[in-house]
Amino acid sequence: MGYAVVDVETTGFAARGSDRVVEVAVVGLDDAGRVTDEWCTLLNPGRDLGPQHVHRIRAADVWHAPTFARAAGALAARLAGRVVVAHNLSFDARFLTAEFARAGVDLPVTGLCTMRLADRYLPNRVGRSLAACCEAAGVVLDSAHSALHDARATARLFAHYLGFGVPDAEPVPRLALDDDVAEVRRGAATPAPRRSEPVALVPGDRVVFTGQTHAPREEWIDRAASAGLVSQGHVTRSTRVLVAADLFTLSSKARRARAYEVPIVSEEDFAGMLDRLGVTPPAKDHRTGWRRGY
Repeated sequence: MGYAVVDVETTGFAARGSDRVVEVAVVGLDDAGRVTDEWCTLLNPGRDLGPQHVHRIRAADVWHAPTFARAAGALAARLAGRVVVAHNLSFDARFLTAEFARAGVDLPVTGLCTMRLADRYLPNRVGRSLAACCEAAGVVLDSAHSALHDARATARLFAHYLGFGVPDAEPVPRLALDDDVAEVRRGAATPAPRRSEPVALVPGDRVVFTGQTHAPREEWIDRAASAGLVSQGHVTRSTRVLVAADLFTLSSKARRARAYEVPIVSEEDFAGMLDRLGVTPPAKDHRTGWRRGY
């Protein structure tokens, strides 16, 4: 039978809402806890990537990655006939079940949770996190919030549990799905860097901002207003440019901009456009470090 140790990285916590899986990993174990295989791929969620400071996945990384629907068969094949194991299984299972359902596949995910089992096998641990449980079991956790690294650590943690015996659980049923999809790992399929489209702005042009820009968004809005530009909250056909923190962004604003053929420009290039309109960045107060007002 064996086990399938899984981990997912997501855009947020709303599995049945707007959030999606952006990376999934499976580490296969035999009945003795020995690693038999590994599989991991990034997924294109068709939306912004959420807390990128946590999972460290860039929009460029998922640009050519498969959607979950495209990868569903390959994932199901690696779960089939195995008991699913995860740390905080309810989180991973909730997302996987929801994603399979969106792909038209009825595959409720159940199994064993190393976090819950820690009450039995690691009574002296401090905390319930994967890091805390791994430390208590003497397992090394490298690069947390990477699906493959977390799955590997969870697999080693579960192998530690297996030495003392673990409860039985039902394996995942086999499904007749197409399982032909290429893995896309972090940094392995990044497309060539994008360049901003040249745009000559004039007072009255409408601009929109998306993403967590390096400079505060309020500062960009103030600088745009000083140039006579109009800041909008949403992209429309009349929008002149979309200023993006990441030119590969998958945000709803960027999707609409591409549909309307609205140019998407970087912060740096937008700053150059403002310079050509005679708007310079606000100076910083040498005593406080804060930017002075206009």
